[in-house]
Amino acid sequence: MGYVRQALVLFGPDAVLNAGLEAYRPLAAKLMHTAGEPLDPAEAVTRLILRGPDPDGRLRDLVADAMARAGGDLARGLTLSDLATAWRPLVMTSDKLASAYALERRSPYLARDLVELSYRLPVEHKITGPAQGKRILRDAAKALGLPREVWASRDKLGFASPVPSWLNDNLAAWADSQIRMALTDAPPGFRPLLEGGLKPGDRFDRTRMQALMAAAWFSDQMVRAAA
Repeated sequence: MGYVRQALVLFGPDAVLNAGLEAYRPLAAKLMHTAGEPLDPAEAVTRLILRGPDPDGRLRDLVADAMARAGGDLARGLTLSDLATAWRPLVMTSDKLASAYALERRSPYLARDLVELSYRLPVEHKITGPAQGKRILRDAAKALGLPREVWASRDKLGFASPVPSWLNDNLAAWADSQIRMALTDAPPGFRPLLEGGLKPGDRFDRTRMQALMAAAWFSDQMVRAAA
């Protein structure tokens, strides 16, 4: 376990921010709520995963089902939620990026036996604090005598895709023009997504990026139809 969203659910937003992960305040803010009204774990996970609209609640249903199958074990529920929502698009994206450069990639940590072993392990063997995930790998590296800068590294803390920031800054005018162009002829079903993309979001909000991809797809379909 190493994703910050997992730490946010397991330890709470305040503990994560106090551990030096201030860069994730926009993400932690999704879990801020009125005192005395704790969020249901499935609702908390859904808020953290969601990067755009989910009008039919499909993502919420996937997460709720994963939590139910975990039998009350929150850490295992988080793992099943990731398997249900995140790993397929991540693997597909990395495969496409590798193929674009004529590379063949492998994901050794996705080997079935290793995944099943990791799933069965108690959570304390995976994450020991808001900023200390991947415990087994760190302990193994330490036992092998690797230097502290390897097994205690925090280099990737705060690492996030810069694309949402680009689309709200230097590329804002270009993104707006692409979305507005698609809106001109877009059918009713597309309009809410496209219109949502015209509103600036924070660095963890991918609504604008999703709207831009939808605009590109729709424009391509229009060109194909006119050919």
